[in-house]
Amino acid sequence: MELTRRSFLGIAGMAGIAAAGAGLAGCAAAPANDGASQSKTDGASDEDKKSSGATRNAVATYTCDVCICGAGNSGLSAAVEAAQQGLGVVVLEKHGGTGGGGIGTEGVFAVNSKMQQEAGITIEPAEVISTEMEYSHNRANGLKWLDLIEASGDNISWLKECGVNFTGVVDDYHGGKFETFHWFGENRAHDDFSPAMTATAKDLGVQFLMNCPATDLIQDSDGTVTGVYGRKLNGDYVQVNAKAVVLSTGGFANNDEYLQEGGFSDTSNVKRFLYGYDGDGVRMAIEAGGASNIPRMSGLMQLTVSGAPGGEYGTFGRGDGLVVAGHNACSLWINEDGERFCAESAGIENWMADMIPSLVHQKLYSIYDSKTFKDAYDGMIAPRIDWEATQAELEERITENPYGDFFSADTLEELAKKACDALELDYDTVIDSINTYNEMCDAGHDAYFGKPGEYMQKLDNPPFYFCYMPQSCMVTFGGIRTNRKMEVVDKNGKPVPGLYSAGVDSADLWPNIYTINVPGGTNANNINSGRFASKFAAEYIGSNKAGSVSSEGDTSESIPDTSWAMPEGTLKDGTYSDTEFGMFSDITVTVIVSGGKITDIVQENELETTYVGVAAMENTLIPEVLEKQTPAVDTVAGATRTSDAFRTAVQKCCEQAAS
Repeated sequence: MELTRRSFLGIAGMAGIAAAGAGLAGCAAAPANDGASQSKTDGASDEDKKSSGATRNAVATYTCDVCICGAGNSGLSAAVEAAQQGLGVVVLEKHGGTGGGGIGTEGVFAVNSKMQQEAGITIEPAEVISTEMEYSHNRANGLKWLDLIEASGDNISWLKECGVNFTGVVDDYHGGKFETFHWFGENRAHDDFSPAMTATAKDLGVQFLMNCPATDLIQDSDGTVTGVYGRKLNGDYVQVNAKAVVLSTGGFANNDEYLQEGGFSDTSNVKRFLYGYDGDGVRMAIEAGGASNIPRMSGLMQLTVSGAPGGEYGTFGRGDGLVVAGHNACSLWINEDGERFCAESAGIENWMADMIPSLVHQKLYSIYDSKTFKDAYDGMIAPRIDWEATQAELEERITENPYGDFFSADTLEELAKKACDALELDYDTVIDSINTYNEMCDAGHDAYFGKPGEYMQKLDNPPFYFCYMPQSCMVTFGGIRTNRKMEVVDKNGKPVPGLYSAGVDSADLWPNIYTINVPGGTNANNINSGRFASKFAAEYIGSNKAGSVSSEGDTSESIPDTSWAMPEGTLKDGTYSDTEFGMFSDITVTVIVSGGKITDIVQENELETTYVGVAAMENTLIPEVLEKQTPAVDTVAGATRTSDAFRTAVQKCCEQAAS
C-alpha cells in the first residue's frame, strides 16, 4: 500500500488537524473596500431585517465597545486585536477556559513570513489561490484567499509579539502542496497559543465571562445589533451592551438540524469529537437577518466506526483497525439498499472526500477481506498497537459485536446472510453487488464507477468482514455569510449593522469540501478573520468608542456544574479505583484516602492526549480536587470528555470510601 499524505492524515494524526477549526488570526494590509459599512440594512426586505426579538431579565449589565462570542483561537485573536484598537472588550465563553476546540492545533499557514524568508522558502501566492479555486470549481471566494495571503506573513509576526511560541520550523505538514506550515511547539496551541493570547488579552483589559455562552443578539428597531445576552450556568442572564458583536462560536458539528441542511443524511448516527459546538453563532446571525451559508458548508469529516478496534479511540484520533480497513480504497461499499454506489477510491488524495459519496445515502456499509485489513494496517505510519493485539481486539469485536453492526464469515454468502438478517437488508441485492464487484475485479475494470484498476482487489481472502460506517464530524466550516470585512450580510449582500463573524462560523474558503492542500490554512483563516472583524468593527465604531468596560448588578462568576459531589458520610482510609471511558480510552483513577481526606490521586490511561487530556488531569483537575476535596470542579476547556470521565471516576471512588 503506497503511503500518501492522505493515509498519514487519515490514519495516524487526525487529532491535531481536527482542532484547526477553532482558528487563529492575523492581518497585514487592509482588504480592498467592498462597499462602505451600512448603518442600516438598506434595500433589505422586512424578513431580512427581522430582529431576534429576544428580551431577557438580566441580573447584570456590561457596557463595552465590542462583545466577542467565543474564546477559541479566532475569538482570542479578535479580542486582542480589538483591545489593541483601543476598544473596551467583553468575551462571552461557553466553557470554563479559553482555547476551545483549537487547543489541539499544531501551527498556522503563512506566505512570505520572516521564518520562510530565513529558510529560503519562496511561494507564489497565485499558485496557492489557483490550486484552491480549481479544487472547488471556483466556488471559493478568491478575494478572501487573496486577503488572507497578503495578511498572513505579518500575522506570524503579530502572534509572536503576543507571546505565541513557534519552533521556527516551516514545512509542508507531511506532504501538503506548499511549505506554509509554521509549527507551534510539542504541546500545540494548548501550551503555545492559548495561554499567551489569553494573557495578552487580559493585560490589555479584556474582560472574560467564562461558563457564560451567548444566547441572543440585541437589536434596535432598524436591525442594528446593539448587544448580546449571555446565560450563566445557574440560568441567570447577563446583558452586554455593545456597539458591535463578533460571533466566533466554533461551528455546528453538534447540531443535527444544521448538519442535515448541510448535506448529512445519517444525522441520527453522526459521531462527534468535541462538545458544545451547537451552531449558536449561526443561529443568532440568521435570527438577526443574516443569510445562511449552511448549504455550502464543509469541515473535518470522515467515515468512522463504533467500537474496537479503532473506533472508540475517537473519530479523529488514532483511527486504526476497522476505520482504516473500512475506508480503504480496495473495499466494497454498499448503501442501505444493498447497492454499490461509487468508486471507493474517492478519498485517495483527500481523506475529506471519503465521506462525500455517502451524503446522498442513508447508510454506508464496507465489505472487505483479511488481505485488505492487513494492507490497511501495514500502511499506517504509527499503529496504536501491534498486529497481534489488533487481531485480538478484532476477535473480541466479532465475538461480542456490541453494536450489532460488524460481521465476519469464511464465505461471502455466509457473511451476506449474517449482515442482512441483522440489518434487514435484502440478501439477493447484497450478494449480487458482491458478485458483480468481484467479476469486475477479475476483469480489471470497474464498468460502473471507474475505480482505478489498482484498487480493484477481489474479495477472495477469507475471513471476510462487513461493517457499518457512520458519518462523523469534528468541526464545520461555514454557516454565516460574510463579506471581506467579516460583516455578517443579509440575502442581498447588505451588512447587518454592528454584526461580524470570525472563525469557522463563517469560514467560506472551502465550499462543500475541505481540500487539505494548503497546510495550516484553516488556522490562518480563523486568526485572520478574527483580526479583520475587530479592525473593521473599530472602524465602524469610530470616535464613539469608550475604550473601557463598565458593569452593574450581579457580576459574580458563573458557577461550574455541581452534579459531581461528595457522598454523604466520612471517607474511610484506603485506596480506591474506578475506570471510566474518556476521549480516546479508559481512564483508571486511583484515590487514596488518609485521615478521612483525599490525600492523593493518580490516573492511568492508554490514549488520552498528553497536551490536552493528560494535561487537564495532571495540571488542573487533580490539584483542584485535592484542594477542594470534591469532584465538583469545573471541566477543562477542550477536554470535556476527559474531565467528565475523571470526575465520575473520582466520585465513584469516594462513594466506595463512604459506603
